Amino acid sequence: MMQSQSLLSNLLLFAGGLAVFLLGMKSLNAGLRKASSGKIAGWLATITGNPLSALLSGAVATVAVQSSSMVMLTLIGLVQSRILTFSQSLGVVLGAEIGTTTMAQLIAFSPGELGLPMFAVGFFLSLVRRKRGVALFGEVLAGLGLLFFGLKLMGMAVAPLRSSAAFLSILTTLQNPILCVIAGALMTAIIQSSGAFIAIVITMAQQGTITLEIAVPLMFGANVGTCITAAIGSAGSMRAARRVFLAQLIFNLAYVVVFVIFLSPYLDLIRLISPSDAAGGLPRQIANAHTVSNVFMAIVFLPFLPLYGRFLTRILPDDPEEIGRIPAVWHLKDSALATPEVAVGLARQEISRMNKILGRMSRALPEPFLGGGPGRDLIYSRLPVSEGLLMREEKLDFLEKKVTAYLIRVMQEAVAEPLIREAAALMALAKEIEAAGDVVETLLADFPAGGFDNGLTSEGKREIAQLHEEVCREIAAMSLAIEEMSFRRALAVLDEGKNFNHLLLELGFSHMRRIKNRPESERTHDLHMELLRALEALHHQTMSMARTIIRAADGKG
Repeated sequence: MMQSQSLLSNLLLFAGGLAVFLLGMKSLNAGLRKASSGKIAGWLATITGNPLSALLSGAVATVAVQSSSMVMLTLIGLVQSRILTFSQSLGVVLGAEIGTTTMAQLIAFSPGELGLPMFAVGFFLSLVRRKRGVALFGEVLAGLGLLFFGLKLMGMAVAPLRSSAAFLSILTTLQNPILCVIAGALMTAIIQSSGAFIAIVITMAQQGTITLEIAVPLMFGANVGTCITAAIGSAGSMRAARRVFLAQLIFNLAYVVVFVIFLSPYLDLIRLISPSDAAGGLPRQIANAHTVSNVFMAIVFLPFLPLYGRFLTRILPDDPEEIGRIPAVWHLKDSALATPEVAVGLARQEISRMNKILGRMSRALPEPFLGGGPGRDLIYSRLPVSEGLLMREEKLDFLEKKVTAYLIRVMQEAVAEPLIREAAALMALAKEIEAAGDVVETLLADFPAGGFDNGLTSEGKREIAQLHEEVCREIAAMSLAIEEMSFRRALAVLDEGKNFNHLLLELGFSHMRRIKNRPESERTHDLHMELLRALEALHHQTMSMARTIIRAADGKG
């Protein structure tokens, strides 16, 4: 009975120590992130195609926030948002694996006795709100203090295990390195922190409860188990972002296979460079084994990153539908800037493409409101219509910026006045198309997907469809007018648009008569009028585009 009580007390002490350690790590991470003022993501976003600089950036970023998981999640987010390419991220993945070894090196110094004094000093410094730098330093110091104190509590809890027959029998089963790797991976996946699990391993080594032969494979398993965070973070992301997780997982699996195969000579090497009678003893050997193996594998992989990237892309290839949804320039070529006439022609094609994107948006616009359900995008069938509309609005924003920047460079090269005038008109057209896309975004914001009221009368739907068809014809006619910058085609669009205002007024009166005669129409009045206003706004933007072309052709632009 006494023995079971003692075992329970030790388990509770260990659990409490682990909780304090994790709380300290959380506080440390939070303090370091505040101190970096969110610069880690910005810093990683500036990575070029140089694999070595990417590796160093990943290592430094991980040291700075003391969390490889945080760096991996940031990296996945950057690739998902297309700020970084998948190939650029690979070096950072290797660097993060190096940076994560610093925690093991720190813990190997056995700093448990410093825990409470550091926490006390850090806590009081964190109260100095007038000096942000001092407060942040205090928060980091307090986090380290809690982390070290948690290590001390865990060490006190595991010390009696040296004489526990049950524990020694468990260690006997862990003589198999493969079982150690599996156990380390599972435990790390459960507590969601490789740093915490490695701290447990080093603490047990400090108390003499495990050997180097058990500790190192457990540590290998922790490297695999830490991938669970990236797996969760990449779920539902684009395939390029999911390949970032795959890159980390395959790297760590290869790492485990190599070092488990050569475990015996590797441990001999670690004992050679870190003798057991030297400072730190067994904990230092474990920390060094962690650092040396991660650095070695990163150096081995580094020259083969392009090949590794192609291999991962073959395993998880890009989805054509995903690629099609990514904003991209089709026609603009930097090589054409030396010939401004050609460059302006390419800009016309890109802006005509923008107008065709707007045409697809205008064609699909009423569907979520009138179709009796969310509907599916005609091109990207996995997307609801509303998401397809917003995706294209994002494309228009992207293209407007790209076209404007391109045309500014053209105007800096061009000398002929007519060419400068046309470039200015094209910039105005790009802005007007982007503004028309904003009309759609605003309408969807007013009527979210979960709140569409499809109770419009059949007459109301028919009237909106009639006005909608007029707008779609106008926008379609503008694409060719833009591509040719044709005065004649633009004038035809203006002529065809003269009946729009008359039709809009007529349909507005018709709706008011329905409200008078059929009170139930009042319930959908807001929706009906918002759709009419959106179509009217699209009409006015289209007419403005036509006038822009006419002014440019007249020499008045």
